[in-house]
Amino acid sequence: MSNLETMHQKAATLYEEKKLDEALSIYKEIIKLNPIDEVALSCVMDIYLEKDDKFNYYLSRANVNIASNKIEYAISDTKKALDLDIENIEARRKLARLYKVNNKNLKAIDEFIKLLEISEKELDAYFELAELYMKENSIDSAISIVKKGTELFKDNADLKNLLAQLYFKADDFKSALEVVEDDFLRVKILLQDEKNSEAFEFLSKIDFNKLQINEKLSYHILMAQYYYNSKEFDKSLVQIDNYTKLARPDAISFQMKALIYEELKDDFNSHLNWGFCYKLQNKFDDAIVEFDHAYKINGKDKTVLIELANLYQHNKEKFVAMEYWQRVYDIDKDERAREILAEFYYSEGNFEKAKEYGKEVEQKEEHYEGLIDKIMNFFSKK
Repeated sequence: MSNLETMHQKAATLYEEKKLDEALSIYKEIIKLNPIDEVALSCVMDIYLEKDDKFNYYLSRANVNIASNKIEYAISDTKKALDLDIENIEARRKLARLYKVNNKNLKAIDEFIKLLEISEKELDAYFELAELYMKENSIDSAISIVKKGTELFKDNADLKNLLAQLYFKADDFKSALEVVEDDFLRVKILLQDEKNSEAFEFLSKIDFNKLQINEKLSYHILMAQYYYNSKEFDKSLVQIDNYTKLARPDAISFQMKALIYEELKDDFNSHLNWGFCYKLQNKFDDAIVEFDHAYKINGKDKTVLIELANLYQHNKEKFVAMEYWQRVYDIDKDERAREILAEFYYSEGNFEKAKEYGKEVEQKEEHYEGLIDKIMNFFSKK
């Protein structure tokens, strides 16, 4: 029997014996271990009802509704709890977050502001408000609230770095550098501000071997940007290759390669890498445009042809996709292209064409002949 089962049995026994406070304590421990334990959540709600504690009853009923993904009901219950205790921090935070997960950003912002009016020392509210303001494209408001937070929590490095990131997004590099605490973020800001020598000075002081994997990835990307800014494009490409040795190629690495190849006037590789960048960002139509530009430059590149074939298949344009698979096959009798073409013609009922690509269709044809015979026999019966 698991620990949770034992706890449930003990809590249930105490509940039956009307030892409500003891049962409640155990159910709360269960919820800490499993926040969506519906039995424990429901029992907590029932206990508060028996204790005639309406405030906590409504809050616990909200938790039951959250576990059932009934967010609107959870919002209603939390508001009822706040009607009983308007300055309760726990309930106010819950309502703000419920609005947030329900994509009602403006209402969530309003509730977090009310929370800070009750207690300005609620650290999490500054981070969540900044996120909500950014979703609403209000960077000035995000900066204002995080700046207020840094004034209250002077030693909080996370808040300072968040403020630096917001200044960075607003292209206020001077203010960002005044508050930033993280060295990698500092270098990123310096590079964007084209203060290359200062950025390289920080990078040179970093002991690469002592870095964690994510820090090593950041290091390679920043070094790539440094060399890009310095017009040392070959060295920049080496850093990107080092980056992709530690992690799979991503949109950032392809974007940087695309920019480098643009500088090198290598249109084919520029379009190719933009194509991969957009593909990984799920911008499939943009990816098709870029791969198509690359195809017009080099119509025999298999990578480009396969990417176009796959993207058109993704867009449900199978006939266009088959044209590109045919071009792939024509280059070197590619086995994968052959199988795809064979299956395509087979599914279209063009068995003769399917045979050309090695598809066995005799049994399929016999099956259709047998089926036709059965239909004819059925209709010939009187």
